[in-house]
Amino acid sequence: MNRIIYISLLLILHFSGLAQEPSEQVAGMLEAATEANDQEPDNDQLQQVLVNYLRRPISVNHVTEEQLKELSFLSPMQISSFLQYRNLFGILRNRYELQAIPYWDIGTIRKILPYLSFREDTGGDKEYRTLVAKGQHQLLMRSSNILEKAKGFIADSAKQAAYIGSSARLFYRYTYQYKQQLWWGIAGDKDAGEKPGDFSSFHVFMRRPGLLKTIALGDYVLNIGQGLVQWQGLAFGKTSEAMNVYHQGNLLQPYRSGGEWNFHRGVALQFQSGHWEATFFGSARKLTANLVEGADGTKGFSSISQSGYHRTAGELADRNSITQYAYGTVLQYTTNHFRLGGSVIKYQFSLPFMPVDRPYNKYAIRGAQWFNSGVHYSYVFRNVFLFGEGAACATGYAFLQGMVLSIHHKSDLSLVYRHVQPGYQALYAHSFLENSEVTNETGFYAGFRLTPLPGWQLQAYADYFRFPWLRFRATAPVFGKEYFMQLTWVRRKKWETYLRYRTSGKPENNDDPIPVPLNIQHANLRWHAERIINPLLIVAARTDFTWYSSVAGRETGWSAFLDGRYQVRKLSLALAARLQYFHTGGYNSRIYAYERDLLYSFSIPSFYDKGLRYYLQVQGKPGRIGNRRHWQLQWWLRWSQTSYGKGHTIGSGNDEISGSHKSEWKCQLMITG
Repeated sequence: MNRIIYISLLLILHFSGLAQEPSEQVAGMLEAATEANDQEPDNDQLQQVLVNYLRRPISVNHVTEEQLKELSFLSPMQISSFLQYRNLFGILRNRYELQAIPYWDIGTIRKILPYLSFREDTGGDKEYRTLVAKGQHQLLMRSSNILEKAKGFIADSAKQAAYIGSSARLFYRYTYQYKQQLWWGIAGDKDAGEKPGDFSSFHVFMRRPGLLKTIALGDYVLNIGQGLVQWQGLAFGKTSEAMNVYHQGNLLQPYRSGGEWNFHRGVALQFQSGHWEATFFGSARKLTANLVEGADGTKGFSSISQSGYHRTAGELADRNSITQYAYGTVLQYTTNHFRLGGSVIKYQFSLPFMPVDRPYNKYAIRGAQWFNSGVHYSYVFRNVFLFGEGAACATGYAFLQGMVLSIHHKSDLSLVYRHVQPGYQALYAHSFLENSEVTNETGFYAGFRLTPLPGWQLQAYADYFRFPWLRFRATAPVFGKEYFMQLTWVRRKKWETYLRYRTSGKPENNDDPIPVPLNIQHANLRWHAERIINPLLIVAARTDFTWYSSVAGRETGWSAFLDGRYQVRKLSLALAARLQYFHTGGYNSRIYAYERDLLYSFSIPSFYDKGLRYYLQVQGKPGRIGNRRHWQLQWWLRWSQTSYGKGHTIGSGNDEISGSHKSEWKCQLMITG
């Protein structure tokens, strides 16, 4: 046992240098989220938190429940066990004591150690002079561009292009942070095709001891219960981690990302007295919406744009066309083992919501106001974690109940039942569902994790779901199912390989004049291996096979890549590269692959048809700026290219590229001090 611990601690020293990159577990979750929603996540809050804790580890003897939740890889049972252990036995003197905490295995300890400090720390500071003067400043500037011109940037016969701005994408962010007590900052984003200054954001966020626990000004997010009423932070659905079936995060957080949709803008106050906590919030935001006019001349909007794009004359006409007001409260009672809460939210719009008259929109939000309320709970009892939420609106209700059970120290079980009526609708909701929206679904999920031998782990789940009303691309109620299995082998933390199989069936409309939902089967087989050659070099390889079948026909495909990371110590550089080949029958058999990217940026492209993909990335390690000992400069450069056969076009609409290549460069500078 001591030998295993010794090896693990040595590897921690190595991994702490690479911890700015998401782990394979988090990368897999991001990949699954992109595949489910067909778009990359735009919230980098998790990366910001982990990088900050890596640079300034939190005191193990003062770390709070909120901070442990932010680390994302600790289960509620592990967090509860840690807090109970510390309350019973007092100060932890060294890292070896972590082994005595129930449910904390070597893998958990290895993941968390880079973010913990065992040095004496007084915890929070009360002097405002310290809060505003002793924190860390960070300025980040990022630029990217696709070299090949898309259709939207090419002028027509009247010398007018569809896109009004340049093809460059720009992002900047300045933040100040003192421990986990004070944050402030600004951010701005310009998408390709937009004019500069399209989106800007600001936040001021303070946590303090006393009755008034938290103050949020500007942009912030709310994460309530299991997401049936509201969840604006980063959250995942079904992933390769069969036990990650619950939403876990702080109720109130500052918003510091570049996405233009999923946040509030206004004021939030959080009060705490003993075990009771009350949060009050208000928000007023301009939103981009599609304006319409009814038969009686009533003006309204049919939908709200979540893309954040304002590139064309039509998109600009819809920009900031309505105002959304939101206000409400969340009341919670919390102990180390139990949490019970209730929430109420009301939305008001400057114009009425008037969705398009389609059968699947029968239960859509309508009118100039909307109201949601809910009750949520979680409870840890020995080896059982129970969680759930019930929610209601004017036209329906929803509830979710789940359990994670540690059957044995080598096996775990997860169960989730959810029932969401077609009439239940909620803005900013995100829960553990097959649907991307929280509506129109009933389902049951069962997951299992087994660790039969050291280094071996088997994870599997089965999910059965039903959509009781019409939905987009399904003109009748339908049933669906999904099965997943993954076998992982880790050898001395230097070899890691897994074999994964997933299959799903979900009916969608055919292409007949009178469409009828018919079953579509989709299956994927993946083999992935990663090898740590030495502390400077890591290599990986992957092969994917995919099958797609419907009444219209069948598609098959496969993909393979080689990947490597190397640290050049003499030059203080970190290099990363990948070469990937893919060959599929079409878009329906596309394959997703997470790629290493700039810090706080995501690249998770989909691959279809036949082609070759590669990228090269160079990262400069932090270096001092002149004689300023506490100020550091770090930089990144990235080049990627996807090549298809001759006569191929890439993309569609205004994003279509008439050619067989798509090339992109990215660069980023970050100054901290």
